[in-house]
Amino acid sequence: MLGSDGLSIFGEGYSRNILTGVWTPGKVFYVDTDANGGDDTNSGLTVDDPLLKINAAMDKCTANKGDVIQVLGNSPSSPNDTATITCDVGGVTIRGLYGRGILSDSGFGSPTQNVPCLTIAANYITIENLYLGVNSAGSSGGVIEGSASCFGFTLRNCLIEAQYAATYGFYTGASYDFPYLLIEDCVFGSGQGSKATNWIRLFNASMSSVIRRNLFKRSSAAAIKCLASCGEVSILDNTFHLNSDLSGGAITLDTGSSKIYVDNNRGGYGATTMSANPFLDSNGDASNAWGLNYNQEAATLPA
Repeated sequence: MLGSDGLSIFGEGYSRNILTGVWTPGKVFYVDTDANGGDDTNSGLTVDDPLLKINAAMDKCTANKGDVIQVLGNSPSSPNDTATITCDVGGVTIRGLYGRGILSDSGFGSPTQNVPCLTIAANYITIENLYLGVNSAGSSGGVIEGSASCFGFTLRNCLIEAQYAATYGFYTGASYDFPYLLIEDCVFGSGQGSKATNWIRLFNASMSSVIRRNLFKRSSAAAIKCLASCGEVSILDNTFHLNSDLSGGAITLDTGSSKIYVDNNRGGYGATTMSANPFLDSNGDASNAWGLNYNQEAATLPA
């Protein structure tokens, strides 16, 4: 049975998105522009009664009930929100209407310069199918940053833009634990120049965290950087379009990182094998495990 909001309805409180096939056990809150009826006095429970701000939708969510904030196809790249979007209700998904938000333009950037677009402050937050960037006037500030220790954060099928300068694409923060992290099927950067220091910067990712099947374009330093406190992270099947012939430009594991498994990743710059190894393990021992990775077409172990 198809409801008026474009969802298949299977009993009260349960639905399935007909575009993605994703089951939604909780409520769905819709967000749209004011030109399309978005208003924070609305209920947000139907496409015809949407909220204006994602922060307002987050305030209506109930923790750990599977609630979804659906960013509609007519929402702008410049955000309705006038402050950083704070993901502080556990178990909530923020979802664009189409894959990576490219067709729908369901995406947004940081509301003011030099602050994150989103902060993660609760367990089991999922961000998917969105275009995310940073404010055009800024010179720093990450796109997504941790602001508390959080279990089970997922970032999936998003375009993390490099049109404007950003310090990081995703950063756990300098003092937060992020066990069971999953980042998959995303594009980081546009290839138009070096716009980020690190696309993924991890402080204490652990407990079977996985980074897989992503494309990284032209960070100024390591696209993925694991700091000393990281452990039990698997980095698999990623591709790196590097900004320069830089040692560790694809993946750098700092001294003190441990139990990290790196396999089937490929980094390249220019038309030939790089003179510098794009994979760097500063431990120099058996703290981490390396499978078969590639400097252009040449199989390599880390420097």
